[in-house]
This record gives sequence, structure tokens and C-alpha cells, in this order.
Amino acid sequence: MLDSIEEISHRINELGNKSTQVLLFLSFAMVSVATLETIKDAPTAALNSALWWWKCALIPILLSVVPLKEVRWKTLTWYQWIQRMRVGLIWLAVALIVFGLISFFKA
Repeated sequence: MLDSIEEISHRINELGNKSTQVLLFLSFAMVSVATLETIKDAPTAALNSALWWWKCALIPILLSVVPLKEVRWKTLTWYQWIQRMRVGLIWLAVALIVFGLISFFKA
């Protein structure tokens, strides 16, 4: 059981790293939209749509980096729940990012 907890704990850490990478991508994406909006002939509706989707993607990503392992330390069922939750939140954020990318490329 201890090996299983360690494996899941390691996977939770990996998912936390992925969340951080997605958060970094979102920050660069939002900066690029802000930069493009300063251009005189920029299609602001498409850029605003992209920015809206990416702001929505921030919510699941920020929720996925909350340090929940400390709530119930080294409890297998808790760690399994955290792992599933983080995977779901990351996939939700990726889907929202894709919708934002579609809007961004329309601009």
C-alpha cells in the first residue's frame, strides 16, 4: 500500500508540474492578446473571445495547483481522488484553451 501511495504521490506532483506549464502558456497567450489589441486594425472581437476562453481556463488550472495532499496526508483514497480531479481539471483547461486558440487564429 505504501508503494501505491508513493506512486500516486509522484503522479500528483507530475500533474502539478503540468498545471504550472499550462499556467505559463496562458500567461504568454494573454500577453500576446494584449499586445495585439494595441494594433490599430486588430480584430478586437476575436481577440476578446480568445482572451475570454483563456480567462475561463485559468479557473481549473488554479484549482489544480491547490495543495490538497496535506489535507489527508498519505491516505490512498484521498490521493486517488486528487489525481483524478487534477487530470479532469487539466483536460477541462486544455479544452478551453483550444477554444481560445480557435478564436485567436480567427483574429
